[in-house]
Order: sequence, then structure tokens, then C-alpha cells
Amino acid sequence: MFPGGITGGFRPELILPQNMSDVNFKKLFIFTAAIVVIVVAGAWIAVPTVSITPASGKTDIPLGESLSINSSPLATIGKVAVYADEQPLAMEYNLETGDLARDFDLKPGQTVRVEAKIASIIGLTREFSTSFTTVEPVVVADISANGKQIAPGQKIPPQTALVFSFNKPLTQAAVSLDGGEAIDLQIDPDNPEEATLPPTVSFKQGTNLLMKIMATATDSATLESREFRAGIVKPLTLYGKVVENDGQTQIELDSSIAFANPQAVRAALETTLPNPEISVEKQKILINCSGLDAASEYAIKLARADGVDGSFLEAPLSMTVSFKANSTQAASAGTSSYRGYVYTSSSSSGSSSGGGGGSSGSGPPPGWPPCCPWPPA
Repeated sequence: MFPGGITGGFRPELILPQNMSDVNFKKLFIFTAAIVVIVVAGAWIAVPTVSITPASGKTDIPLGESLSINSSPLATIGKVAVYADEQPLAMEYNLETGDLARDFDLKPGQTVRVEAKIASIIGLTREFSTSFTTVEPVVVADISANGKQIAPGQKIPPQTALVFSFNKPLTQAAVSLDGGEAIDLQIDPDNPEEATLPPTVSFKQGTNLLMKIMATATDSATLESREFRAGIVKPLTLYGKVVENDGQTQIELDSSIAFANPQAVRAALETTLPNPEISVEKQKILINCSGLDAASEYAIKLARADGVDGSFLEAPLSMTVSFKANSTQAASAGTSSYRGYVYTSSSSSGSSSGGGGGSSGSGPPPGWPPCCPWPPA
């Protein structure tokens, strides 16, 4: 009973935890956790860290890959250096983005090292370094013509498909000839490691060709330029002579190069000579005829002749032959396919004369070009 006569009611009580150690443990845990967070945060701030991309040990890094450096908060990057194959490279570092703004170009197959020196707000400094390797360079494995591998300086046909084999799949390839404009190569879609210069590109016969090859691979590796020298076979040339014997005349055209197809040469040969008997051997054309008219001129035409090495007549052969007493004259018109000196050799008279002049018995030797006087100065 309370004073004043009030009976009943509530009795105020103080409720205490059953175990005072629970409260102390919770407070201690919270306090300890706060201390750990503070210590870790302090250490994070005090000990500077940095990450460099690409990471160390990476290989086949594309040449266009960006290089970046990211430091821990409140840390300051004081020095950045980049080396390619141990040679220092000029560069700039962007503090805001962490990117390395490069005014240099990396090359395929280089070992690149990035170094960074970083300091914390309390002055603690650390140095970091990473090394990686750029993509392997593009290499020309071999070059083939008509399915046969060719070596530098080797003679190749003037009209042939040149196939360039590389060590990597390509996205682009080109070749320039003797310093001319680059010609795109046709990359094989089924085998992108091969690119072809089609036979529609004809090389001048009898020349030495300098090719500069350029290519880019699918991994951005490049072949900046590789020079390759090759000789182009000499053009097929015909040298002629006429032999007269007892009313029979034989015109003989010797080829500088063996014919690839004598039957095709026989089919392509036309002549107005009377009663012609034509035979084509490995390296010779023989025309036997009879009943010649001394007042007439006769034509010999050869549309095309191909050599075994891929050579051919630079232009269709067109020549005329006229016969006079003890004299035979021959001339070729509008072509350089016929070269040499047409001369006669008669078993009855023993005389010889030809298109370049020269009196009987004093003419130039076989093969002397009609362009040049005989005897030489």
C-alpha cells in the first residue's frame, strides 16, 4: 500500500540483462571492428599500390592496345617510363585517365616494359614494373609461281600467279612493283594465310623485278615491307636463215628458247610461200618450199609462240622474204619478236647476203642484228 490509501497498482522494476558479458562483447566487437577498418584504411592510404595494364607476362598484345596505370586513392604517380627491347620510348602520362598517351609505335615481337614510381600521402614510395610481348610479326613463309617455290633472283614467267604464303591469317596484303603503286593481293577466304597476285598483272620480259610486300594480320601485326627480287625470263626470240640447194629453198627459224608446245607453234604459223612443207622441232621451225618467183615477196606470220620457261614472243612475228638471183632479202615489220640476221647459203654459189647489207662473201655472221652495220666500226 502506498501512502494516501491507494491499494493495488504497478510496482516499478529495473530490468537488467541476464548476462552483462553479452553487452560488453558486442561493444568490444564493434569497437574492434572500427579499429580494424581504421587501420586497414590507413594502411591502404599509407601504402601506395598501382595496377598496370596489360599485366606482366602477357603475350601477343595487339599493337593498338592501350597502356594504362591506375593507382590507389590519394597516391601520386611521380614517374612513368616505357622501354621497348630495353630502349626508352618517349611518352606522356595522363594523370586524369591513367592512360599512356604514346607518340611512338610499337613493333611486332617487341618486349615492352612499363615502370611506375608511386608515393602515398605520407611520403612512402614504391616502384612497380610490368613486362609484356607484342604480337609476333608477320612473316612471308614462301613465294611460289605456278605452284613452284621461287628463291630470290630466280627467273619467273612474265605471266603467272604469284602466291605469297604468310605465317598468320591476313586482313590486308599488297605488293608494289619497281617502286610503283601498291597492288592489292587477293586473300584466299578459305586459307587467309595465302594471298595471290593474279596473272592479269604481266611483268616485262627480260627485266629484274623488285617487289615490296606489305601485309596486316588479323591480330593487328604488320609486315611493314619486305623486298624480294626476281628476274623475269627473257622473251622468246627467233633467228632466221635461208638455205638454197638445187632449186629447193629451206627457211630455218631458230628459237632462243625451246618451245613449250611445238604443235601449237605449227598451227599458229602462216606463210604465202609456194608448196610449203612446215615442221616444228623442239627449238626450230623449218619451212621447205619450191617454185619460188624471184619477182614476188612472200610472207611468214606467227601469231604466238611460247617457251618452256613461260616466255613468249613480245609481238606476233610478221616478216617478208624476197628472192633474187644469188640474193635473198628478209625483213620483219613492227615487231621485236624476230631478231637476228637472215642470210643465205647457196651450195652452188657460196654467196651470202642479208637485210643488213654486206656484199657477197663478206656478210655478217649468223645472228648479227639487222639494226647494226657490218662490219662494225
